[in-house]
Amino acid sequence: MDYISLSITVIAFSTLLMGCKEKAPQPGEKIWLANCKVCHETGLAGAPVIGNQAAWVKRINRGTDSLYEHAISGWGDMPARGGNTELSDSEVKQAVDYMISKSK
Repeated sequence: MDYISLSITVIAFSTLLMGCKEKAPQPGEKIWLANCKVCHETGLAGAPVIGNQAAWVKRINRGTDSLYEHAISGWGDMPARGGNTELSDSEVKQAVDYMISKSK
């Protein structure tokens, strides 16, 4: 293999590897996946589905403090901390922030 062919092969392989690079999860994404997804992906028990702007607009407009309080203390059919009492306030807030970021 000559130098030019080898160079093209190396460049092509490097480009392929860069395209396969995993993106880092957003803050709160792992918490959401483990605790919130069950309801907020399907709308179970009336939960607003992540990404559904119409379902989230009024909630988002009330402010993050209201959303944090509801997620931490529970609201309607949603249990406090999504049912995981091991989650810290900070972790719950990260999950809420993640859902907001996906629902604007």
